[in-house]
Amino acid sequence: MDASNSTVPNKSYITKARLGILAVSSMGMASLAITPSYNAISQYFKLSATAVQMLTSLPNLFMMLAGLAMGRLASGKISIKKLTMTMILLCALGGFLPLTFHRSFLFLLMCSCLVGFGQAACTNLGQVLIVRMLPANEQQTTMGLTTTFNNIGGIIFIMGGGQLAATSTWVASYWIYLFAILVLIIVFAMVPLHPLSFDQQPKAGSKTSGKIKLNKYVFYCAIWAFFTMLLNNVLNNNISLFVVHQKMGSTSQAALTSTISLVGGMLCGLIVGKIGKKFKFSSIALSFFLYALSYVIIGLANSLIAAFIGAFICGAAMSVAMGQFAYLISSAVNKKSASMALGVYQAINPIGGVISPFVVNSLTSVTGMNVFLISSILAVILGVIALASQFQKHLVQSSLQENH
Repeated sequence: MDASNSTVPNKSYITKARLGILAVSSMGMASLAITPSYNAISQYFKLSATAVQMLTSLPNLFMMLAGLAMGRLASGKISIKKLTMTMILLCALGGFLPLTFHRSFLFLLMCSCLVGFGQAACTNLGQVLIVRMLPANEQQTTMGLTTTFNNIGGIIFIMGGGQLAATSTWVASYWIYLFAILVLIIVFAMVPLHPLSFDQQPKAGSKTSGKIKLNKYVFYCAIWAFFTMLLNNVLNNNISLFVVHQKMGSTSQAALTSTISLVGGMLCGLIVGKIGKKFKFSSIALSFFLYALSYVIIGLANSLIAAFIGAFICGAAMSVAMGQFAYLISSAVNKKSASMALGVYQAINPIGGVISPFVVNSLTSVTGMNVFLISSILAVILGVIALASQFQKHLVQSSLQENH
């Protein structure tokens, strides 16, 4: 098939490719598999909780490197399918190695970094696969579904790892990385080695013509995603301590809030495509307002049920934002530039998660408000700025003009 010719969409091809791509997306939270075992690991190595948390915080640095690396590699001549399968194998390797040797915390940390690199690479490549392998009218809906499968994968890794550790020791939690092998098989079977082309011939000078070029909207989206991760990690970093400290519930009940957040993201991901079409100029602002609502509910209502509701809405907010950013970026640049643009996006947005505790805890100290209330105010401010600046409207209109 000549890639330069447009092709009538084939339902079988689209269905298989989409399933393979969504399987790749399920690797997006692979590094969280060991989080239920933090306490056991802390006791085994006689380390502080902060030190053990490096097993998931340090890989964030490698996630940034993965974003840039995949942007460069996916823009070259390497087969996107082979590159994706290699990154899934890297995740599996990082997960399996501790099963053979686990007496050194430094070695566990290195393995977590391998998983983090592979995880971020899969997230980036999943979005690139959508741009390269699916027709334009399927891309927004599929990018929304990637958030659902990302959360499904998160539930599998976190709950599966926790259950395995509960039935044996914390080392057994690493067996959950067998799931990566299942994903690898699905990708091998479903993702085409040579993608079809569904696009019409581009006009000279149009957005779809040849050179790699990143415009300002790529960086705007990356910056807004940075703030999204900053807000999202408020829940991840604080909810368990908050629930126990406020005497809303036990430690195990507090941990359940994280799972409920994933369920919220999973269910919302099913309709993110529709939300994006309904709020095509304001979906990012909507996500910030959802974060604000979530954190107000958690911060003001002193009950476990309120924490569950707030966590569910927080997951939905994350799903709306992350389901839209990738689509907006891919529509803002030509297909040749999409890999690099998504790589830049994946490199910048994790920084927000890394600095989240420093920013939010500083604001909490200055204001005296609890962490969720101050975060809700920050979310409202960001939402208003996103609406007032009309960055999303300008991006969409610019994309439409470039395509005509």
